[in-house]
Amino acid sequence: MLPVKMKNAAIVVLSTSNNPRLLNGDFLKQHRIVPHEWVVTDTLVTAPFAQVSFENGLQIMVEENRLHFRANNPESFPWTDELPRVAIEYIKLLPYVNYRGVGLNFIYSSDDLHGEAAEEALISKLLKFGPWMECNSGITGAVIDLQYRKEFPQMNVKIGVLENVGPEGKKLEGIVFNVNFHHEFQADQVEERVSYLKSMSLRQDQFFRFLETLPF
Repeated sequence: MLPVKMKNAAIVVLSTSNNPRLLNGDFLKQHRIVPHEWVVTDTLVTAPFAQVSFENGLQIMVEENRLHFRANNPESFPWTDELPRVAIEYIKLLPYVNYRGVGLNFIYSSDDLHGEAAEEALISKLLKFGPWMECNSGITGAVIDLQYRKEFPQMNVKIGVLENVGPEGKKLEGIVFNVNFHHEFQADQVEERVSYLKSMSLRQDQFFRFLETLPF
């Protein structure tokens, strides 16, 4: 299996009637959504959007139609337990909001293949060869979006090569996997939604089983 490193893990809850102006560090601590000892490093509150960031890498964002909970430093943060717990406590506190579908999202990267070698591997191992490969002097790159939507949770995996833009122009890095597990829920499916939120570690295992099938 291609060795990968998690860049971040996130939960997105689709909803309506959120009030972003409620969000701040004191609100989250007062209602025990986060522990009192967690240090707030940044707060932004506007009418359509609000965001609170913590020293441990947790970031909570509220929009009018969705909630975001993201672990930006998963190696130093117990995201498998804390990320779902924070999301569950937040939605339990505001039950009048019309909560719907939930996305469990991950970004992984691999430096085992790097630069042009990563691009060439992506093309040679995951694309079918044919005359379309030679168009316009030959294919130079690809982003592959794999969708598995016959049952819930749906799985979507986008595979590409990271490009960093610096003073010397674009530089190819390693292979990046953007992974999404999406499950639709009705507003009154409270227990089902909570159970799904708690399945983040299971979804990571599901992605790893998928990764083992890839021909890298």
